[in-house]
Order: sequence, then structure tokens, then C-alpha cells
Amino acid sequence: MNSQYIVDETYNTKEEGESFNPKRWLLRVRSMWPWFLVSIAFCLGLAFLYLRYTNPVYSVISSIMVKDEQKGAELMDNSMMKEIGLGGNNKLVENEIEILKSYDLMESVVSRLQLFTDIQRLGRVRDVDVYGDDMPFRLIVLNPRDIEYSQKFAISDTTAGLIFPDSTAGSRTVIVPYDSSYSVNGVQFRVIRNKNYREPVISDSSRDLNNYQVTIKPTVEATDEYSKRVTVAAVSKVATVISIELVDANRNRGVDILRTLVNIYNEQGLEDKNRVNNNTIKFLGERLVAVTRDLESVEGSVERFKSENRVTDLSADAQNYLAVSQEVDVQKAQSQTQLNIINALEKDLADNQANPKLVPSTLGIQEPSLGLLIERHNSLVLSKERMELNSGPRNPLLIDQQNQIKELRASLLANVRNLKRAYAISLDDISKKDLELSTQIRKVPMMEKRLLEITRNQTVQQQLYSFLLQKREEAAVQGASNIEDSRTVIRARSLGAISPKPKVTWAAGLVLGFLLPIGFITLKDFFNNKIGDLNSIKAKTSIPVIGSISHVKKFIAPIVITARPRSVVSEQIRNIRTSISYSGGGKNAKIVLITSYQPGDGKSFVSMNLAAAYSLLNKKTVLLEFDLRKPRITKDLGLVAQNGLSSYLSGKSTLDEILVQVPGHDENFQLIPAGFLPPNPAELISGSYMEQLINELKEKFDTIIIDTPPFSLVTDASLLQRYADVSLVILRQDYTQKTVFQDLKQIDSSVTLKKPTYVVVNGVGKSKRYQSYKYDTKGYYSEEE
Repeated sequence: MNSQYIVDETYNTKEEGESFNPKRWLLRVRSMWPWFLVSIAFCLGLAFLYLRYTNPVYSVISSIMVKDEQKGAELMDNSMMKEIGLGGNNKLVENEIEILKSYDLMESVVSRLQLFTDIQRLGRVRDVDVYGDDMPFRLIVLNPRDIEYSQKFAISDTTAGLIFPDSTAGSRTVIVPYDSSYSVNGVQFRVIRNKNYREPVISDSSRDLNNYQVTIKPTVEATDEYSKRVTVAAVSKVATVISIELVDANRNRGVDILRTLVNIYNEQGLEDKNRVNNNTIKFLGERLVAVTRDLESVEGSVERFKSENRVTDLSADAQNYLAVSQEVDVQKAQSQTQLNIINALEKDLADNQANPKLVPSTLGIQEPSLGLLIERHNSLVLSKERMELNSGPRNPLLIDQQNQIKELRASLLANVRNLKRAYAISLDDISKKDLELSTQIRKVPMMEKRLLEITRNQTVQQQLYSFLLQKREEAAVQGASNIEDSRTVIRARSLGAISPKPKVTWAAGLVLGFLLPIGFITLKDFFNNKIGDLNSIKAKTSIPVIGSISHVKKFIAPIVITARPRSVVSEQIRNIRTSISYSGGGKNAKIVLITSYQPGDGKSFVSMNLAAAYSLLNKKTVLLEFDLRKPRITKDLGLVAQNGLSSYLSGKSTLDEILVQVPGHDENFQLIPAGFLPPNPAELISGSYMEQLINELKEKFDTIIIDTPPFSLVTDASLLQRYADVSLVILRQDYTQKTVFQDLKQIDSSVTLKKPTYVVVNGVGKSKRYQSYKYDTKGYYSEEE
């Protein structure tokens, strides 16, 4: 027995067919190499156009180091300034980050650089943002606060000046000379020739270097736009270095923005420190004027007393008492000094309740809580004044800060008064002690006592005057030595274009060129509801595949085995014939039933050619066209037959009357056509004439081929299966629906078709259908059915 004719059942396992087959998938990918070439060329073309027409975006960075005690940075550790409340800058890096990201700071940058004006040079390929020395002119907006809405207009540069649109005369234009002003929709411009203009070396992207488009937008809109482009972050948790990054379409503009941002940040910080210092100097000056008057008055009293009483020296007898008294006087003078400072501070707080101002430092008062309150008060006053410059009086934040200042001044005034009472008590104790000493020296002449009292008052005023004078000089030195709160670590510079990146774009185009066909193949497989190759068919059904028939590239004739007896298809039909002989039906298989799952699978083609193959063995073969609903064989063979199976099963014709010689074949190959279309084909097949027909054919013919309708559509195949020895189910590659496997599973587990049953795969190798057949599903069901 030749092994090639044995039915192949080695692939009838679901695991192999349903699993992914890399080799088969790669072969399919390779077969689509023209699509890969087209896809890669298309995607690379898109990448080229993207790089060609997309303006580059640049990244600009800068970093500064803030002086912060809690982050480990160096502080101005000046004990003198701490004493009067001017030292100890305890800023947090997080606070400085918020300041750098603040709207007010960016608004100052936008106003200083006039970033509310965007200018683009119009080009053939793309429009390019220009800034500063990139253009031969400068446009200075004279009234930026009057810009209420965004507007665009085109200008052109000439040797005589700039060509502006004439807003008063429709589409007309007007030439504005350099160093002159012009108004467009209420916006005043000053036109200036840029002497530092650097003309581009390469201008292939320019349609005309003289044509520009100007975009004017309100300051608020421009500030919001640039604030979103700035990223501020701490470099690390243990350092006080802050990184600032800006993304912009013009690298020079980005560099100017970051440099100006850092400069204004430093200027505002230094300005705040100088304001505190100047207010302290002013307060000390006012106190010096008052103390100078008091000191001059006391010194005049001493002079008058000595002149009137002619006193030149004191009695030696009072030296011992005087020594002790002097110590008490020193204590009293110190207490009196502290009390006078407290009184002055209390007066300053009380006088400025309606209009809170900066409070001077504690001026040597050894009271930490008072110093902290004053420092917090001054910080709130500075913040309130800064907010008043940028917002209205009804701003909720401003009102909140005013309330905080009011409450803090009340607490501060209460603290000062409590401290005043404490110093008063201390002074009262010292005075009592002084009174005791006075009693001890009561024998000292009244003249000497009076002189001592005057001298004592003079000492107090001299000490106060010296203290205030020293503090004023120290404050002046501190004001001259004030420096910025930050140090530039990395000066603003461009890192180059971050988008688009040519290498990444080309790589993405190449990868996308590969992925598109692969994705197409994957999606096509995913949504494909047609059966696949032989291996997948064998794996998804337990019914053996008895053979396959290749796709016929060019139609020759309905019966290929006689038209092209040496063709591949002819040999495949012979193999099927031989496989049937060696199959479960054996050599005694006399009746072969051929059906399909759906119209167009090629069952009629297989029936004609298989019947012809049996006739070539000198076997009398008859082909029964039992597709009574939509007969095809008679038409394909070019026959016209009124009588056929329908007339025989109706009792209107005999067997000899319906037998037809197949054209081009000998008497071994005959056909019984379907005949007229009956209204009840299923009833005719179930009638008594059907069994009579089969018995007559068995006596007269060696092989009987029954061509039936698709078993999924009508019941005819099920009715005829009891007469068959072997059943063939015709499936067509890339055509038959995958739902066939569910029906084949039912066939295998039931008696729908008589065993043995085999599968024949038609149209293998190509997805094209036979060019001579036009299949459709119409004609199998009538309106009644």
C-alpha cells in the first residue's frame, strides 16, 4: 500500500494548529515585502516633511544658589545686625521657588522685555520666530496697558521704513519711517532701526526676508503663556541650588527671559533689604535729634549750676558714698535707657496704628520674643506693600494681610507695654536703693547733691546718644554691604533644540514603516473570519483531511482533469480518488456524497472532476446533481435539460430518460441533471422514488457521485447521507467561514453525515476565487422557507 494515499491524521491536534507559528508568520511577512517598502518610504517621507515644516523648540537652563540656613547655605552672620534685627535671613528654598514661579515676577519680565509682542519671519517652508538681533528693526510698544485683545497684522521691512496696514483705509498700507511712531488699532509703536541686525547666512526657508507677522497680546495673556513654559525645582534636598528651565521657539529670547528673571528676582530681594535698612536709619536719626536736645539741655543745667554756685570740686568726705552711688547710678542709667527705648517704641507703634509702617529693631533690648514679633511684623508689612502695588484694595489676600498686621501690632504693643512695666519695676527698685544711698549722704551739702543729680541725668543722656549714634553708623554700613540673596551657578544658556529630534524622528519613521504592515497583518488575522491554511484546518477539526486542491490561476474548463490531465490540480484529484479507496470506506465505496459548508466552496467543481477521475479508471460513473434548489453543474457543462432528478423523483420520468452523456467524455461518465426547480426538494428526496433510484444506479454504475447543497443551509445533505458510503465536505481556503468548525464538531460527534466523513480543502495557495465561478448565497431559500 502506497503511504501517500493514506489519510493524514497526524495534524489533528488542536495544540499545534492554534498555537502561534513563528515560521509561518515570518513567511507571510516576507511575502508582503513590497508593502514594507512602500510603508517605509511613506513613513520616512512623513518624517522628512515633519522635520522640514516643524519649527525647532529649544531648552534654556539656568541655576542659582540661595543662601538658606536650613538647607546648609552660608548666612550673613553679623552679630551687630542681629542685635538690631537686620540679620538672620532664614528663607526656605521652597519659598524662593514659589517666588521664582510667581505671576508677578514673570509679569515684570514680560513688561521689561516686551514679550507681549511676537514677530515671525514669513518663509516658503515655515514661519520662524525672530527676536532681538534676528530682525533689522525693533518695535517698541508705548502703551502696553492699552492692549485689550490679541491681534495680528503683517509688516514689511524696506529701506525707507516699515510698511504697516492702514487701519483707517481698509486693505491699504502705509510706510512708517524709522525713529517714528505709529498706531495700529489703538496700540502705539515706536519703530527703530536695529544696527546690530545679523542677516541669516542661509535663507532657503524664507519666502521673503522682508515680510513679517506681528502678534500683539495683552500682558496678562503673555504672562500666563510664559509662566507655563518655566519649570523651577530644587536640585536636591540637601542643597540650596535651584534649577530653572524654559522652553521657547527662539533660543536667544529664552536666554534673555531667564537672565532677566534672575536679575529681577535679585533686584526685588535687594530692594526689600534696603527698605528695611533705610527705615531703621530714619528712625535712629529721629531719636538722635530728640536725644541731642535733651543732652544739650542737661549740659546747660550743669553749666548754669556750677556758674551760679561757683562749684569747682566735691568734698573728699563723700567719696566712699559716691563710689557706691555711682554703681547704682549706672544700673539706673541702663534701666532708664531701656525704658526710654521702650517708650519710644511704644509711641511709634501707637502713632502709626492707622497706617502701619516698618517697626525699627529692638535696639539692644534683651527680649527675644519682642525681636521675633518685630521681625514677623516687618515681613508682613513688606509683603502687604508689594501686594498693594500689584492688586486693588479689595483683594482678599491684601485684606487678610492687613488684618494679620493689625492683630500682630496689637500683640506687639501689648508685649511692649508689659516690658515697659517690667523695666519700670526694675527702675523703681534701683531708685529705692538710690534713695537709701541718698539718705546716707544726706549730710553732704545740698549743693553737692544737686550737682550730682544734674550730672547723673547728663550721663544717661550721653549714654543714650552714644548708643543711638553707634547703631546709626552700623546700619549705614550694613546698608552699603547689602548683597543679593542668590548667586548664579549656571548662567542662562541654551541646551539646543529638544524638538524635533532628527535621529529620533528618522528612527520613528523607520520603525513605524515596519510596524504598519505588521499591524495590518495582525489586524487582518484578528478580524479574519475565514479558514486558514491546511495545518490550521487540521488542528481545528478531528475529521481527517483527505486531500487538497490548489487554486486554478486561469480557467480552462469545468472538468480540469480531462482538459489538463497532467496539471497539479488533476494529480490532486487523482490523489483524492486514491485516498478514498484506501480510507475507512475501502475499495467497496460505491457512493460518494459531496457537500460543502456554504455556497462558493467548490463542491460542484470537485464533484465533476472526481466523477471524471473515476470514469478514467474505466468505471461506469454517474454524477447526480442533487442541488435541486440551485443547480450549477448543468450550466457549467453547457447542457440544457428539462428532465432530471426532480422529474424522476416526481414519477414523471424514467432513469433512461434523465441520463445525459457528459460532453467530451465516453459512455463511462454520465450525468443526471437536477431538472426543473421543484417547490419541495426535501420531500422529493424523502420519497419512495429516491431509494428506487439508488438501487437502479447501483446495478448500472460502478461509482455514484452525489452533489448536494451546502449542509449548513438546507437538510438535503442529511437526507442523502444514508445512501452514501463516503462523505466529503469541501472547504475553501480564505473563503469558508470559521464557524464551519463548530458544525464539523457536531458532525463528528453525531450521525448528521454517515461515516466515514472526510474534508477536502479547495483553493489552496491563493485567496483568489476561481475566475469562472461567481458564488453567492441566493437561491437556496424561498420566501416560504
